[in-house]
Amino acid sequence: MDIFDRTSGVPVYRQLAEYLQKQISIGVYKPGDVLPSEAEIIRDYNISRTTVRLAFGLVNNAGVIRREQGRGTIVVSKVRSQLPKLSSLSEEMARFGHKPGTVLLSKNEENLSLDAANAFNQTTNQKAIKIVRLRLADDKPIGVAVSWLNINQFPAVEKINGNEDSIYVTFENGLGLTIRSAVENIHADAARDFEARQLKVKIGSPVLCLTRTTYVKSENEKGTAIEYLEGIFNGSVYSVEVELFRQGNK
Repeated sequence: MDIFDRTSGVPVYRQLAEYLQKQISIGVYKPGDVLPSEAEIIRDYNISRTTVRLAFGLVNNAGVIRREQGRGTIVVSKVRSQLPKLSSLSEEMARFGHKPGTVLLSKNEENLSLDAANAFNQTTNQKAIKIVRLRLADDKPIGVAVSWLNINQFPAVEKINGNEDSIYVTFENGLGLTIRSAVENIHADAARDFEARQLKVKIGSPVLCLTRTTYVKSENEKGTAIEYLEGIFNGSVYSVEVELFRQGNK
């Protein structure tokens, strides 16, 4: 079985890491489960031990697995908080008194990444609009945002130029769509070369990685995914605050 697109230019170890994380996120492997061993993955997917170890390293950095002597690689239970209000980064910054800003780095029509394809329930052979933006707060860089826009089901997203501070506002006011909900994941990581250069930090500096799938209202009860966002934010200047309410107080 070959789960990899070996012509995509994305390293196989990254594709394997994305695949394993997806399997964990959809519940194929649950907290406490043991992942297949290195030997099993090498045999099943015909890849090298180095590739497997690099992939496990990425998944481990995402905080969803741990190594246990005598057992193997275990899926760990993660604490997730539901943010009570869905808003764009620009709306959040304005609410806290900062001036939002955007620098468009690129806009292209490209084949979907594995994660974006999963978010849209499409395949990596299908196209999407990929917009890469540097996000600013008070004219200082705080994050790099990669937005995949679902052009297959929403052709009008091609009109989005990428210079907008808030793509959400464009969805609603420009395209007449209604945002319903979003599913978001946040974890810690280290800045790689591209993000480090854009954020003006050292390679390996702590960053917050945010992925968000945004749904607009449609005939589907859950809504239809229109954007898959991957954001890398400078961990020294960006944080997430969540107000939590206890249910079932005695």
